[in-house]
Amino acid sequence: MAHLIDFFKTKFSREKYESDLEMVKKEDNPKRLSYIARHNVFPKVRLEAVSRISEESVLADIAKNDSNKNVRQAAIAKISDESVLVDISRNDSNRSVWLMAKNRLNELGCE
Repeated sequence: MAHLIDFFKTKFSREKYESDLEMVKKEDNPKRLSYIARHNVFPKVRLEAVSRISEESVLADIAKNDSNKNVRQAAIAKISDESVLVDISRNDSNRSVWLMAKNRLNELGCE
């Protein structure tokens, strides 16, 4: 019985992921994309949303607060605000994330 429950949970989860990913690819509303990027349970869906966001304040929030380092890094790659990047490079607990912020600062000719 437990295997059957696990099967349906996995199937539902996969279908939900695919549905959410398709939805975000079609979304044009910046507020909705921002919400998805901050709150969707699937990191790959949040990554897709981040790729479609250009608002610095939203990207900064995601870069500082997302639970997934890949999502944070995707946001960092789009940030040009020196103070945000310095803050991340000094305070993020994940080495690859703060290094990416430092590299982004170098790309922008800062620091």
